[in-house]
Amino acid sequence: MSHPKSALIDTALIVGGAGLSTLFVSSDGNGQNPLPVAAGMLLVVLITGLVSFGLAWFVRTTPLAIGASIVVTDVLFVLFFVCRFAFSHRTPEHGSEELILLPIVFVVATAPTVLLSSIGFGRFASRIYQRKSAT
Repeated sequence: MSHPKSALIDTALIVGGAGLSTLFVSSDGNGQNPLPVAAGMLLVVLITGLVSFGLAWFVRTTPLAIGASIVVTDVLFVLFFVCRFAFSHRTPEHGSEELILLPIVFVVATAPTVLLSSIGFGRFASRIYQRKSAT
C-alpha cells in the first residue's frame, strides 16, 4: 500500500466512529453493557462499509461518494425498521410511536458510526478504485 498514513487515518476514523456510538449508547443512563452495543455497532460498520465501497465504484468523486454513502446507509436503516414493523404479524401496543421513534433513535445513536465510517471507507475505496483505473 502506497499510503500507510492515509490508511491509518481511515482506520482510526472507522474505529473511532464505532467507539463514539458505543460510548454514546452505553452511557445514556440505561446501564447497557458496552460489549453487545459494540457488536451491534460493528454490524453497522459492516453495512456502511459495503454501501461505501459500492457507491465509490460508481461515483468517482470522493466527497460525493461519502455524502451519498451517509444518506443511502441511513435510508436503508430507516427502511429496514419500517418494513420490519409493516410486515410483523403482531400489533404492538404503541405501534405508531414505535414506527416513528425507533428509526429516529437508531439514526441518532449510530450517527457517529455512519458518518466517520462513511468518511473512512469512502476515502479508502476511492484510493483503491482510482489506483486501479490509473493502471
